Amino acid sequence: MNKTIMIIVILLLAASLFTAEKAQDFQLENIKGKMVKLSDFQKEGLVILDFWASWCVPCKKALPELNKLHKQYENVNVVTICTDKPRTQPKAIAEVKSHKYEFHTLLDSKKIVQKQYNIINIPVTIIIAPDGEILLEHTGFKRGDEKHYKEVIENWLKSLPQSDKKIEESE
Repeated sequence: MNKTIMIIVILLLAASLFTAEKAQDFQLENIKGKMVKLSDFQKEGLVILDFWASWCVPCKKALPELNKLHKQYENVNVVTICTDKPRTQPKAIAEVKSHKYEFHTLLDSKKIVQKQYNIINIPVTIIIAPDGEILLEHTGFKRGDEKHYKEVIENWLKSLPQSDKKIEESE
């Protein structure tokens, strides 16, 4: 009897290792003052979630590339989470507006979502499927990282039924 229980426990532990990690839903205020949830964006397709701050040089280098991805794919939403403190949030908002970024920007000055996702260093980019499966988690940013993000997007698009694919013309 003890061997049977031990085998069941081992099988359950092994199965848990092979299940994909799921993104946790959250709610934050966007730069327009509206409360939004991650799940709102997941309904529309793939989500690229990016944690950044106005003082972070690699973060600011990633933003234009993320904006290109947001504009290129109709069913991919880029959602950036600004982790600036309240006193520097105006600087971060000005950064987004001055560059006319079209992606969604949320504010996490209390670092609630940053802690929820166990983000220690930024930038961190997480690609999330509509069902919540985390397809990629990447820390840091250097030129060329966006090509890897694009590969993940393209692979996800290939997995969709033909009728669900919505790709806009590349720039």
